[in-house]
Amino acid sequence: MSDTTPVVEPPAGEPTEPAQAGVGSLGDTLRTLVVAACVGGAVIHFTYAPEHFQESSLHGAVFLAIAWAQVGLAFALARWREARWPWQAAVAVNAAVVALWTVSRTVGVPGSDRESVGFPDTLATVLEVIAVAGALVALRPALARRPSARLASPVLGGAVALAMIGAVSASVTPQVAGEHDHADGQGDTAAHDMGAMEGMDHGHGQMAAATAVDTGDRCDLGFNTQAFNDAAEPGVPHAHEDTGGVDFTIREWADVFVDPAMGFQPAAVAGYIETQPLLRDGILSGALTHTLAPDPWNPMTDPDECQKLADELEQARAVAQRYPTIAEAEAAGYRKVTTYYPGIAAHYINYEYLRDGFVLDKPEMLLYDGDGPTASIVGLSYYIVKEGEEEPTDGFTGNNDHYHKHVGLCIRNGVVAAGSNASEEQCGAIGGRKADGSAGWMSHVWIVPGCESDWGVFSGANPSLKVRGLDTTGAQPTGCGTGKALADDLAFGDPGEGPEV
Repeated sequence: MSDTTPVVEPPAGEPTEPAQAGVGSLGDTLRTLVVAACVGGAVIHFTYAPEHFQESSLHGAVFLAIAWAQVGLAFALARWREARWPWQAAVAVNAAVVALWTVSRTVGVPGSDRESVGFPDTLATVLEVIAVAGALVALRPALARRPSARLASPVLGGAVALAMIGAVSASVTPQVAGEHDHADGQGDTAAHDMGAMEGMDHGHGQMAAATAVDTGDRCDLGFNTQAFNDAAEPGVPHAHEDTGGVDFTIREWADVFVDPAMGFQPAAVAGYIETQPLLRDGILSGALTHTLAPDPWNPMTDPDECQKLADELEQARAVAQRYPTIAEAEAAGYRKVTTYYPGIAAHYINYEYLRDGFVLDKPEMLLYDGDGPTASIVGLSYYIVKEGEEEPTDGFTGNNDHYHKHVGLCIRNGVVAAGSNASEEQCGAIGGRKADGSAGWMSHVWIVPGCESDWGVFSGANPSLKVRGLDTTGAQPTGCGTGKALADDLAFGDPGEGPEV
């Protein structure tokens, strides 16, 4: 018998290294890729967890749980280098998160409407798919040794590197528009630009000034007050942002928004505002209105379009009737984000609606004529998040409902405390913080009897909303001081042959 132990050659194609997952140089590369992908996904989920807590405790908890799970996976992969279970866990956890994201973007998770696709969530999903793919390859050593897998390794590495840069960017500059980073600078959550009403893509602000149309050819005269119909001219919308200043003085503003019949004189109010730098500068930044004139209105002559708009305005009016006072709004989940301001009213936001895009019967904000529980509704406000300078295209039929932005508002305790041109130091001195708002777009609709806007049913500001006293009860006369009820007729012009709202 020989003293030499025989050497048994493995069959061709069988692995020659140990059975541990991720062993060898390619295994180390895959480990780095999956760890980086998990960390990138965690960064995004940690970043957006606070804003989801604003919407729902459950949403925020899910985001935190995912983030910590991905951090734990990265640690386990780095710590237990010869074990298979961290790779298996990486597949299971990341695949589950991808599945959850897919359901939320296609049919909606239970208790929530379907969400639209945004940059941060898409980036996180790409990282999770890479983590699943890398872990599956690491679990199959024979697969990992194929030339195609080795060639794919640097490609995946480059993808993860780019995705990590994107993750850091998304975490540093989330798509915010205020305290909740959505609504006019009031909140912390990124909403999604998902139009929920088919057939209403109408290019706001993308149309050149329309030509004048004979009154007899129009079907839209019943959508606005007669004063607006007499004064409005076709054209493009006013400036969208409140960062470039306005072309009026404080006294000129007071002449519009101060009514002597309510116990105030324009000169006295203007003098007081001049002594309040934050209030004065906020008005002059355009925070309350960009103009003291009616909005442009492009005439409508298509009877079918006019009928659609009439139906939509009726739906909007029905929504306002569901929330006659702040008490009903708060019971339905709306929360205060601005106090009452002349021209724009008090804003109450429902964070649950911020991820839905334009849904006519779910306005993100309700507008009231005071700050107490009995304050009356005066209008609705819709909010969409969209990158760039082109207005969102979702909204009411036609191209007359325009959006505006508030960039850099000062937020304190979730409520606007100063305008966009307040400095970081000024904002901090009153206990606030500057919000972004560069991607947040808002539109208004004034569809309440007595509160019709002579600047247009969709005007950015409403001259019917005057300066009022410090009435914390909100016990103001209904209908913007007219005493009109929600069921009364709207003071719109003669619709002629067109539909009536």
